[in-house]
Amino acid sequence: MPVSLTQQIYSSDVLASIALIAILSLVRFVFARGLRRREDLTQQVIRRWSANARNVLLLVGLIGLVMIWAPQLRTFALSLTAFAVAMVVAMKELILCLSGSALRTLTRAFSVGDYIELGGIRGEVLDHNLIASRLMEMDRREGSLIHTGREVIVPHSLLFGAPLRVEAAVTGKACHTILLTFEPHSNLFAARSEIRDCVISALAPTAASKTNGLHSAATKTPDPNEIEVSLSTSDIGKYRIEVRFPIHPELARSAEQAVICAIGNLIHNLRES
Repeated sequence: MPVSLTQQIYSSDVLASIALIAILSLVRFVFARGLRRREDLTQQVIRRWSANARNVLLLVGLIGLVMIWAPQLRTFALSLTAFAVAMVVAMKELILCLSGSALRTLTRAFSVGDYIELGGIRGEVLDHNLIASRLMEMDRREGSLIHTGREVIVPHSLLFGAPLRVEAAVTGKACHTILLTFEPHSNLFAARSEIRDCVISALAPTAASKTNGLHSAATKTPDPNEIEVSLSTSDIGKYRIEVRFPIHPELARSAEQAVICAIGNLIHNLRES
């Protein structure tokens, strides 16, 4: 049955506290009265002894109250600790996001306009705040700059659990990579210069046809010195052609198709010859 107010008042802890305070008050009263009756003491000595007695009694009273209410204080402390732990667990992601934002700011990891890959998500940084960054998502294929048309919100807490890859954009362009695999029916290594020439030729009309609405610095034909063509073989002996060139992301899809068609047509002609 519920405990009544009268029972709470007359509980042992409450009575013990009242008794302690009453005893200490009585001791102080008796001590002060005894000091005033001492005619051989000066007022300065009386005030000093009164202050010392008051401080000692306050200390004794504080210690006594703590000892009386120790079980309740222990329960309160445990409840407070449990509440603090629950708050930390509940706000773990928020704390990690704020910490990740501080890490990004202090290390200058990336900024708006950079192309990053974090937690398996690739894209161009459109905006960032204290909690997350907003990206224009790109194709997850390695080295691709093709936009998927979706915007992705990436929490900064991922900075503590996944590696960050950053490719800084120069004049709005980054490097796009194309990887092609062919059967070893013709000698592609001897045709490396021809492959590079056809890539340069394929990129020229692509940039020229997309000038509307874009800055000229972002749409101009890539410098031939910036175009890289590498040849290698796969684990099963097939030929691999890797083409890497700087281009604006909005032109990446059309440029990729132009390069693939040009290289494919060249390889087909080499096989027929």
